[in-house]
Amino acid sequence: MLRRLLALIAGRQGVCSYDELARELDVSQALVERLVADLLRSGCLRMAVDECMVAGCTGCPLHTSCSLPGSVRLWELTDKGRRWLAQPHGSAPRP
Repeated sequence: MLRRLLALIAGRQGVCSYDELARELDVSQALVERLVADLLRSGCLRMAVDECMVAGCTGCPLHTSCSLPGSVRLWELTDKGRRWLAQPHGSAPRP
């Protein structure tokens, strides 16, 4: 499920909401939030703009020029995440 989520985020170039991801994966939004947290913790994914999670749009240095709706997040795959997606299925990311 983690790999499928990472591939889905990569396919959307990092721009998506928890709700969209949950619908696409046919799971709860709470599960997607936990899976994204796991990907962040493992170093396969990172927030493109960390302030989105901390202070919301008003705390973001891009708030005057950003066109993302409030519930949409911008993530980016790390080198580790890209390498994991390039590996054969069944491989787990290394810490």
